[in-house]
Amino acid sequence: MKTLLAIREREYEWVQQAFPSIHPLLLPICNKPFTEFLIDFAILAGSTEIRLLSDGPLGKVEDYCEDGSRWGIKLSYGHLQAEDSLPELLNKSRKFCTDDRIMIISGFSFIHYDKQLGYANFMSLMPAGTCASCPGGNITLAGPPETSAQELPALPLTLMPLNQIESYFRISMETLETGAARYVLPGYGNEPGCAIGRNVVISKSSEIIKPVSIGNNVQILSGAVIGPGAIIGNNVIVDKESTVKSGIILDNTYIGEHLEINGRIATGNTLIDPARGASIAMEDPHLLSGIRSADKRGSAIRKTVHLLAAAILVALQLIPFLLLFPLLKLLGRWKSGMAICHGAGHGKSFTLPTTLITGNGPLASLASSLSLDRLPLLLRIFTGQLAIIGSTPVPVTLETVVLPGEHQGYRPAVFSYAEAEEWPVNDSDAAIVERYFIVHSTPLKDISMTLKALLNRL
Repeated sequence: MKTLLAIREREYEWVQQAFPSIHPLLLPICNKPFTEFLIDFAILAGSTEIRLLSDGPLGKVEDYCEDGSRWGIKLSYGHLQAEDSLPELLNKSRKFCTDDRIMIISGFSFIHYDKQLGYANFMSLMPAGTCASCPGGNITLAGPPETSAQELPALPLTLMPLNQIESYFRISMETLETGAARYVLPGYGNEPGCAIGRNVVISKSSEIIKPVSIGNNVQILSGAVIGPGAIIGNNVIVDKESTVKSGIILDNTYIGEHLEINGRIATGNTLIDPARGASIAMEDPHLLSGIRSADKRGSAIRKTVHLLAAAILVALQLIPFLLLFPLLKLLGRWKSGMAICHGAGHGKSFTLPTTLITGNGPLASLASSLSLDRLPLLLRIFTGQLAIIGSTPVPVTLETVVLPGEHQGYRPAVFSYAEAEEWPVNDSDAAIVERYFIVHSTPLKDISMTLKALLNRL
């Protein structure tokens, strides 16, 4: 059997409005993308090939799912028109369908199934036609049954429309409650109701109350209480004495100190009430984007400390730079250019020098270890354009003409907190680590983190 997944853009329009940074087909339910649930069910139903059809962009889905080899099936992609009927879908996919029996999963709805039951046998016995439906979609079989039977087995198979934030929240909570038994969910755990991802740091004084689902690259700091009914996404920091219960924290979110998330969805700097569908962008320093502004006196002290540290580093690097730079330039190992980057203020930008030391020779390795490529940037500290440590400078591109919410609290710097920590695995991870330290940093801590970044390069 083969499966067609037909999902139209109008059916998930609400996701684009509520969570603009998430592709709707990758909307996480208990830290598992929505599309994966559909793929899992299709495999349970006996499918060896799946074709995903949509009238919306599928680039991010293709990047994530690729060709389906990780699930041991063939996965392909195609386009449909918003008004295509079932016969038209089958006709457009006739090369894919051939003589096989086809299961068509249509609509943006969640399938309630049980991974331990034999859906493959059930689907082979079912006659052509609709076998499950809801206002948001249906599951239909095309083609004659593979075998005939006088009596069909009764298997639990229901659909629930995924048509608003309230239904998304309810489905997520229900999946968390029963998910380990019914679905294949990510994470590790030696007891029911507790799934924890990779690279998770949980303070000894924090408390985890089942059921919970915790993603990858998560830090839960001292005194925090997680659960019951908490879903924590990837690249999340829950700061000291905060509580998350009956709530969802989506990827790349920082929850500050002494904050309670109860029955809400937190994403970036936005807090959503799923029951009413209301959302509010928080400028409070407790949330990710609410970075507390330093007072003028504190800013002056920090600036002075950064200037002194920069002066010391320039003095230490100057002689090695004068010796190695001409040789690396002559050998073609020192590549330099310019880039327009965002400044710390809203709408500000400035031009920064860029340096790349190429090759693995002893001169190039020595120059990189001594961070000589950062010397041109260190000079920008004296003009006030950069801090010595903070955020990685973000280039101005078509996608980042205006910095998105995940970059609020941005402070461009020569060295980043992320490279000092060596924890992040991608840009999203780095951004949240940088914002956490911007909230908690002090001039003294900045110097220690700068030294750590320098030692890491050694």
